[in-house]
Amino acid sequence: NHSPTARGQKDMSVPSREILRWIQSLDLTYSVRNVRRDFANGFLVAEILSRFKEYTNEINMHSFDNGTAISRRKDNWQQLLKIFKKR
Repeated sequence: NHSPTARGQKDMSVPSREILRWIQSLDLTYSVRNVRRDFANGFLVAEILSRFKEYTNEINMHSFDNGTAISRRKDNWQQLLKIFKKR
């Protein structure tokens, strides 16, 4: 369920219960407690994508860091962007 905004619209920055259940069913390395914070550094995005056969050869999880420093976030997202640009 999405939280309503001031205008009565759904807040699309909050994932639906179905998406949260799907994320939890993936048994990720780190549990997701705060979606915005936990996905901000790109680590969990990489982990999820690495499970899809289209990305298994392109994403090496040893190259990603679950740190919170800006440098770690930038490095993780730069790696993901390189992969996305190939497609």
